[in-house]
Amino acid sequence: MHSKISAVLPLITLVAGLSSQALLAVENPPALTATGWLWQQTQMNNDDLFRPDQPGNYHLRFLGDGTLAIQADCNRAQGRYEIEDHRLRIEMGPMTLMACGETSLGDRFLANLGGANSYFFQDGNLFIELKFDSGSMKFSPQNPGLVGSHWQVTGYNNGRGALEGVHGGTELQLQFGDGGSLSGSAGCNHFSASFAISGDQITIGPALTTRKFCQDPQGIMEQETAFLTALPKASRFEQTGDRLEMRMADDALVATFIRLPE
Repeated sequence: MHSKISAVLPLITLVAGLSSQALLAVENPPALTATGWLWQQTQMNNDDLFRPDQPGNYHLRFLGDGTLAIQADCNRAQGRYEIEDHRLRIEMGPMTLMACGETSLGDRFLANLGGANSYFFQDGNLFIELKFDSGSMKFSPQNPGLVGSHWQVTGYNNGRGALEGVHGGTELQLQFGDGGSLSGSAGCNHFSASFAISGDQITIGPALTTRKFCQDPQGIMEQETAFLTALPKASRFEQTGDRLEMRMADDALVATFIRLPE
């Protein structure tokens, strides 16, 4: 596992003079905390434009207790925020430290958030204005349709161009949680990942898993590896009643699911 979460990483203060005591008093406007937000772009006032190729890889959730859940490309971060009228201040906290690649905008995204000064809504979108009138971040609301739902896998892409049924004696499940969190069982190990939805488009981050090894039934580890390899390749989904399909960009099936009772 290349990702390493540092539980003792000191808070990285991106907003000078912002104390943790000040962050305790937080107003929570319903529109701000009602959904997750997908980063669409940052327009700087010097005409620089930063626009992610996959907005689903960059999102944040304002939680009611004054904390932030953030996905910055392949990394996850935590933070705290304070609101006074429409003034917004953000302080970043611990984060994972994966190398996301040369084209990643993860550092830019986090730096922009740290420079937040105020916010407003327009046409259902969230705009965060940056300090010193330097630019503006635009976010679209995340589709909440799958949040809170629990699914059992009925078939998965085996990596050889075919959809394979789940082995007898095993169960693969996943649950879409609040704040863009995805968790579940891959048959032997439990896993967690991030997800973001925009319309019928879905982005799923790399999975973090427990490290057990299971021998029975035969093939369970190969099944788990294939499922967890296919899952981050999901590009869109289609839900019909209690059935769910995820597909890749080339329309190949990632997996099929049936909804479990709440």
